[in-house]
Parts: sequence; structure tokens; C-alpha cells
Amino acid sequence: MNAIRITLADAQPVFREGIKSMLLAHQDVTIVSEASNTPELLDQLSLYCPDMLILDYNPLYFDNEAIQKILNTQRDCRVIILSSQEKRSTIFKALELNVCSYLTKECSRQDLYKAIRSAARGEKYFCSFIVDVLLEDKVSPSRDRLASHYLTERETLVTRLVALGKVNKEIAYELNLSPHTIHTHRKNIMKKLGLHSAVDLTNYAKETGIVH
Repeated sequence: MNAIRITLADAQPVFREGIKSMLLAHQDVTIVSEASNTPELLDQLSLYCPDMLILDYNPLYFDNEAIQKILNTQRDCRVIILSSQEKRSTIFKALELNVCSYLTKECSRQDLYKAIRSAARGEKYFCSFIVDVLLEDKVSPSRDRLASHYLTERETLVTRLVALGKVNKEIAYELNLSPHTIHTHRKNIMKKLGLHSAVDLTNYAKETGIVH
């Protein structure tokens, strides 16, 4: 079996060395490139087209926009977040990007390898801390929090206009976008929220305070 080709992106050289040392024991993985910031990362991904990216989710060096660009341009590259960021809002924003795994830097080497193997199979893997955050949100969700973390600013605006009774053509004209783009936004919104109709979306908008 061919080794899983990995790009490692972290601003701290010492931490990158630590990850490489941990993975040396596994012959089915190999580090093909490294990056310490977004420009370097985009160059490395374009050059090596790795199977997987292990990324330090740190807004100072790698932000949401960068990850989204990676996912859009490198569709076969699976992303594992390995970060010291433990704020709930940060975690949900990262999960919103549909990454394969989210681990904190306190996780064990076994967790990291399990995440790599799971990602290689196209499966999700989260460390116990992230699982606890997800379970807590599932048991006691805040509608306002769900609205702010799951929808982007543009999606929130589209949701508001749909709830106000506007059709795609009207929304497109108001936002200076194409009707096709609005259709895509609505489709993504429905998928994110698990809704099935404009009525459901309108009720959601009212419950979360997107419209009053």
C-alpha cells in the first residue's frame, strides 16, 4: 500500500519536528512538505498535492478563508486540525468547514494516528475534548449560538431575506449576485441546518432572532 503523503502546517518548527518524530514509527505515512504560514502552505499544496493536511488552526497564521480555499482547490486533500485553540466558537467555525478531524495539542500520538487512518478512509475522528464539546452542544443547544456558528454572514443574510418572503431572483438583485449563486447558498444553508423547506427555514430564522 502506498504511504499516505502528508503536508504539515504549523508556525512552530519545534512542534513540526515533534509530529514528524511521532510519525516515523509508521511506515504507511510520510511528511512530504511543511509550511509555517498561509502563503507557504498554498505553495506547498500546489507543488506536492498531498493526500492529507495536518494543520494548526491558528488565525494568526492559518485562517478560515485559507482552509476554505484549500478545501476548494485540493478536493482530494483531507484536513486534520491539530490545534491549541479550545474556544467553543473557534471549534465550531473549524467544524463548519467540514474538516475530517479536530484534535487538541494535548491529545496523544495514538489519537493523531487514529485521526490519520480515519481520514484516509474518509471518516471523521475527534478527540475526547471535541466530542465533549459536541455532546454538550447537542444536549443543551443555544439557538443564537447555532445561528452564529453554523451560518456565515452571507448565509445569515440570505436566510433573513428568505424568511421575509423574497424569492431567489429578488434576493439576487438585492445582493448583486446571480440567482444560481443564491440557489447554491440556500442549498448549503438547508444542508447545514438539516432543514427541508422555506417554511422550516423561516421558522428557524424566527426562533434564532435572524428575523423578528
